[in-house]
Amino acid sequence: MRRAATFIPVLLRFPPQAARQESWGRLLELTSGGAELVTAVRLLRGEGVFLSFELGGERFDDVRARVEHAETDQDGHRLAVLRLTDAVQRRRLAKVLLDVISRS
Repeated sequence: MRRAATFIPVLLRFPPQAARQESWGRLLELTSGGAELVTAVRLLRGEGVFLSFELGGERFDDVRARVEHAETDQDGHRLAVLRLTDAVQRRRLAKVLLDVISRS
């Protein structure tokens, strides 16, 4: 994974059946297959989450992901590794990531 020069703000939403409030976080790493993020909300391994963020002037809304790993750091922040689960969304993200990388 390529570490971002700046962290990307991300809105976290949960499936309706989870009955959880949306929250904010920051993407630390992002690939077409997954992401690493930091947030104040507790995330559970195996839990589904929807991500909304902007990258390279493109808006991504409700990108489907599953929590692969989650832990709390020494400062009380929650770190999570996510796997993106929708193939169409992964392909679109891959194209935008390639464009962003080619411009840098």
